[in-house]
Amino acid sequence: MILKGQMILVTGASRGIGKACARRCAEEGASVVLVARDGDKLEEVRNSLPGSGHLVVPADLQNPEESVPNLFDAACADGVKLTGLVHAAGIGVSAPATVASMKSMLESFTVNYFSFMLMVRHFIRKKYSDGGSIVAVSSVAAVAGWKGVSVYAGTKGALNASVRSLAIELADRGVRVNAVLPSNIKTEMLESLSLITGEDAVQRVEAKQPLGFGDAEDVANAVIFLLNPASRFITGSSLTVDGGYTAM
Repeated sequence: MILKGQMILVTGASRGIGKACARRCAEEGASVVLVARDGDKLEEVRNSLPGSGHLVVPADLQNPEESVPNLFDAACADGVKLTGLVHAAGIGVSAPATVASMKSMLESFTVNYFSFMLMVRHFIRKKYSDGGSIVAVSSVAAVAGWKGVSVYAGTKGALNASVRSLAIELADRGVRVNAVLPSNIKTEMLESLSLITGEDAVQRVEAKQPLGFGDAEDVANAVIFLLNPASRFITGSSLTVDGGYTAM
């Protein structure tokens, strides 16, 4: 129960890595603010979590200027302050740079990067927290080239760069900022990719990871480490969770 008494806000909590992060936070004793677009799915997740005090806050991060202030007000409406923020929401569209539209690029950056920056701005306000730990879910795509994901990789590269600067900027406020960099993880996103590329292509990708495909819980465990006091001397870091992919 290393997060007992804490209140953690998790975006993208309706599925995949975000859902796994929410579950692991709850298992470690935290109350979780579940954020995603689909309120019904969030209710299903909340009903499956151990513990109590969990909140469902539907929000569309495609419109962060409106949704971010509202979701923070809803999360802290009873006067309880946040102790952690996990940004796991993201758009992972696979498309060659030669065909990526301006609209799709803006959508990816809005959800993956701009909404994170706005949430950080709110998290550091005394109204919402007295310090704590912020974790951005990035990707090894930011440090290793993959075909067809140049825009997605760009959003995650922006996250990594900002995490380093934010860590310096916010240290005197008692806020730590780190990122986790997953590689290919068994989520709905990977399943959809297999439908596009075929199972043989997916198996070739898996062969490039010495430990094979990871589970969402593997990433969530790394997030839990960065949220809890055991990592109190770690900030501005990017923790790779890739089954050995980038070691090859």
